[in-house]
Amino acid sequence: MTTTLLLGLTVMAGAQTTPATSAPASSGTVNKAIKFVLAQDLIKTTTVDGKTTEQVVLAPKTVLPNDILREEVTVTNISGKALNTVYVGIPVPKGTEFSGQATPGNERWKLLYSVDNGKTYAATPTRTVTVTENGKSVTKQVAAPTNTYTNVRWTVATLKKDESLKLSFRVKVK
Repeated sequence: MTTTLLLGLTVMAGAQTTPATSAPASSGTVNKAIKFVLAQDLIKTTTVDGKTTEQVVLAPKTVLPNDILREEVTVTNISGKALNTVYVGIPVPKGTEFSGQATPGNERWKLLYSVDNGKTYAATPTRTVTVTENGKSVTKQVAAPTNTYTNVRWTVATLKKDESLKLSFRVKVK
């Protein structure tokens, strides 16, 4: 079985924001302030003589169950000035599940996830479960499994004039 996957992208900068949606290996602009290029690449892992290497297949036409894909967005500030609080959000493509790997947060940007299709975000999303403890039914919040994540979002504090950032995460094809 082969599958072709599509994904969307939301990029917002400061108070003057407009979401943008795109398909794989596409590009566009948001409010003429941010240019984005979105790519979906296949990651093939091989082991030879005990050494594991990765090969990147750019924009594969088809994928198979259990293939690993890299969802990567290149965000470029084309506004002519620094932009503050830039949100870069990518949904986990349908037919895949988040693998747990993403460009990590750092002093310049935060990495957050959603389990409710982008309505809310958290560093570690939670879900409500009901369990039996000491013979009683108890409802509590627990960390949601990474394979239930629906969206990945980076909040970039400042995107400098003419600066480009590459942000990515990996998914496994179901």
